[in-house]
Amino acid sequence: MRFSDLIVALELVPRDTVNDALERQSRSGRPLGDLLVEMGLMTTRQVRDLQDGLPAPPDNLTGLGIDQRIVLDILVKYLSTTGQGTTASIAQTLAVSRRLSSVLIESARAQGIVELKPGIVAGELRVELTPRGRSMAVEAFANNAYIGALPVSLATYSDRIRQQTIRGETVPPATVAAALHPLSVTDEMLAKVGIGANSGRSILLYGAAGNGKTSIAERMVRMFGAMVLVPHCFEVGGQIVKVFDPSVHRRLGGDAETARSSSLFTDEFDPRWVPCRRPFVSAGGELSLDMLDLKFETSSRFYEAPLHVKAQNGVFLIDDFGRQLARPEALLNRWVVPMDRAIDFLKLHTGQSFQIPFDQLLVFSTNLSPRDLMDPAFLRRLPYKIHVHAPSEEEFGQVLLEAARKQGVAYPQAAAEFTIRSIVRHGTALAYYQAIEIPQQISDLCTFANRPMLADEATISFALGNLLVE
Repeated sequence: MRFSDLIVALELVPRDTVNDALERQSRSGRPLGDLLVEMGLMTTRQVRDLQDGLPAPPDNLTGLGIDQRIVLDILVKYLSTTGQGTTASIAQTLAVSRRLSSVLIESARAQGIVELKPGIVAGELRVELTPRGRSMAVEAFANNAYIGALPVSLATYSDRIRQQTIRGETVPPATVAAALHPLSVTDEMLAKVGIGANSGRSILLYGAAGNGKTSIAERMVRMFGAMVLVPHCFEVGGQIVKVFDPSVHRRLGGDAETARSSSLFTDEFDPRWVPCRRPFVSAGGELSLDMLDLKFETSSRFYEAPLHVKAQNGVFLIDDFGRQLARPEALLNRWVVPMDRAIDFLKLHTGQSFQIPFDQLLVFSTNLSPRDLMDPAFLRRLPYKIHVHAPSEEEFGQVLLEAARKQGVAYPQAAAEFTIRSIVRHGTALAYYQAIEIPQQISDLCTFANRPMLADEATISFALGNLLVE
């Protein structure tokens, strides 16, 4: 990805304006960052901080920081699968610059692994395996079937996690309020959530069901605007661990194909890293202890990173805590060392274990009593315990009327009072979800029955009959 694409993706400068700056750059040959500063579009510090945080593209095999045999193994597996390649296709598949792709081809050629064949593909000579290269490919596939972006080293990945720590970003109150919109939260709740998010430490959200705990947790990641770099994969002990997951990581700069094509010809930082927003990972009742370990794919013989590794530098929500398949005590014990020491230990199927930083906002959400789930020793490890209260009658009424307005349902004040009395008389506690769901059900009924969109005793009773259990 180019620096110009990155600042557009980060919404620092509009695309049209960046294009103007690129035209000036083509005429003057000066650095784009300097021109953006002169044009008053970015500050010198913004440019410096962004550029200093980007890893430079390696221009030789040593600069990759991994064993060269791993590089050659992935190359020969790729060529064995496709039959042939070019400088461009190898660069794209292995996520390296075209210059480094040429260096790699020449190195493999000098070792008798590949040869150049007559015939032009997309303007380039064809690269094919020699008999020795095909033999190496068989060996490489026996080790693992991974073909894709070259890994970074575990040490490099660990340094990057620490460099872009979630504790390094300050979130102002206005940003917290914008992230929580349109949830109905008090100033006190806003302050608690904001301070907890800024701390980068563990948070417990607790309270009755249906009052927004999950909604608050899901919005926490919106409070953070910094870019983080996520590796496609990393290498440890000769094994490949995949990290980047499109279902978790929001890539900056458009879709994968656009990003790959832009990095193909004008690499301005190491394309083994994917620029993303801070990730958000959520696990609920399906969470089990083995989901927090490396997942070894027996058929392909490489690893998928566990959930909390994919959540590095972001937010990891453990939703509906206490309702998982594993016992709460077992899950809590799993987090003791990471929470206390900001490191975690993972184990390969070979028996080798390794250490990795643990950097994320860990959020527990539960509608059960925290005292029934956690002993005092663990409760003290959760410095921010935020009770998400049920609404007062006044707050419930405000949310109810706003939800009705959005649904296009006429909801007189008397009807709102009737709704509240009916719920209280039923013996059910008021909850925010009811105030949102009731107008929706009234709208559904009126649409079905072809009647005016009006909340009255009949339509309200119908909605409550669906919501409340006899």
